[in-house]
Amino acid sequence: MAMVQATKNRVSFIRQLRPCKDTWRIEVRIVRLWRNYNRDSGNTIEMVFADKEGTRIHAQVGEQLINKFEGKLTEGDAKVIQLFKLYDAMGDYRTTAHPYKIGFFQTTFVGPADDFPSEVPEKYLVNYSDIIDGKLDNTRLVDVIGQIVNFGSLENKVIKGKDNLRLLIELRDQHDVKLMCTLWGCYAKQVYDYSMLNMSTMIICLIRLRAIKEWKGAYSISSGYNSTHIMLNPALDLIDDFKAR
Repeated sequence: MAMVQATKNRVSFIRQLRPCKDTWRIEVRIVRLWRNYNRDSGNTIEMVFADKEGTRIHAQVGEQLINKFEGKLTEGDAKVIQLFKLYDAMGDYRTTAHPYKIGFFQTTFVGPADDFPSEVPEKYLVNYSDIIDGKLDNTRLVDVIGQIVNFGSLENKVIKGKDNLRLLIELRDQHDVKLMCTLWGCYAKQVYDYSMLNMSTMIICLIRLRAIKEWKGAYSISSGYNSTHIMLNPALDLIDDFKAR
């Protein structure tokens, strides 16, 4: 009986997940969560999970299961997830390089992961030079870290008849390479308001899940639809390391 229980509760890493079974058990932090709608799948909860190794995978709760799971899933929380389906990850602007994504069942278990570390390895930060030189896959969202060295005015742009806030900022990395970044909507307002209040301090931002854009041969990054996550001067070791260099 003890051997059966040990097997049942074995925790796997995200890198080990394969669609050969649906009884996987993982411990993850929800690094991003947002609501989405499209004509094919209806309303969904979209998430990006990261395990203790820092490896990420996309996860989705379908429309019929939102009421069951929305109260159990909060961005930033560490969770045990067990009994789920793995599907092929497809489409543009994928949140991870993992070949599969997680789909929840009615019977999927969600519980707290009490011993999950507060920080995990940041495996998805990319070099500015690789973005600027067009070396990266534009269909995948990326993470960047940098100092805000310039920011413009908060502008209103009318796109398809709707008002959209836009902010252009310039980031500098640890090698003094500069990268242009376009922020839209709530992301534009978040960064603009914080920058205006903290103009006398060094502002280091960690931006997760950004889209790479190309225009007339020039590459930059832009905030995604709802997937992007921006942290400004967060209390993280990698931010302290950036400031120290």
